[in-house]
Amino acid sequence: METLINNKKYIIGAVIVLAIIMVHACGGRGFMGRYGQNGVQNTISVSADGDAYAVPDIANISFTLSKDAATSGAASKDLNAQTAKVLAFLKESKIADKDVKAEYGGVYPKYSNTVINCFVAPCPQPEPKITGYTASQSITVKIRDVDTANEIKTGLSKIEVGNISGPTFSIDDEDVLKDTARAAAIVKARAKAEVLAKELGVKLGKVTSFSENGGGYPMMYAAKAMDSSMGGAPAPVLPKGENKITTSVTITYEIR
Repeated sequence: METLINNKKYIIGAVIVLAIIMVHACGGRGFMGRYGQNGVQNTISVSADGDAYAVPDIANISFTLSKDAATSGAASKDLNAQTAKVLAFLKESKIADKDVKAEYGGVYPKYSNTVINCFVAPCPQPEPKITGYTASQSITVKIRDVDTANEIKTGLSKIEVGNISGPTFSIDDEDVLKDTARAAAIVKARAKAEVLAKELGVKLGKVTSFSENGGGYPMMYAAKAMDSSMGGAPAPVLPKGENKITTSVTITYEIR
């Protein structure tokens, strides 16, 4: 019995010491300031969106060069000749080498599609035969003088470049635009938090968490280039419009 009493005294003493340490760790404020009665932190979370706008300063076009020939070597040779012509045109149009990018390409065989009329199974499977080769190369071009984008597109069509996509307009450096959108979202979130805190009869403390979900929503314009060599009017200057960047933030504030 005496041993049991001593053990209880030891346990009670340890609990008291632990309680004193925790009170000092909390600055003598107990658990009601930063945390609620159940030990859960008292916070409010708010979300807000921020937008930023800018006139595009980059136009992008893309196209695929393709040549067919009886042999892979001949197809590659014809493709190289057309690629050289395209690169020369882009250089004449004052497009820097760093703004011309080869995306993907290769040389692929073409096979015959032999059809066999078969009425009794199993049907024989004909051996595929190579009938030629196709060499292709996809290229993207970044045009910094955006007002010349459609003119360059028309010039490419004159040298027999097909499958041209674009132009699409974008911002070369979107980081500044994103920073502006984020700052606007944070200001909105803070204002919403202050209104909410006033309605709840509490005061905002420090920020306990922050998250951001941002994305750009560009307004893109594209038009079909007119070939003036076929009697069409000169390529018009396309409207660039504005690009919009939107970011969404969620901020959690401590309340007291």
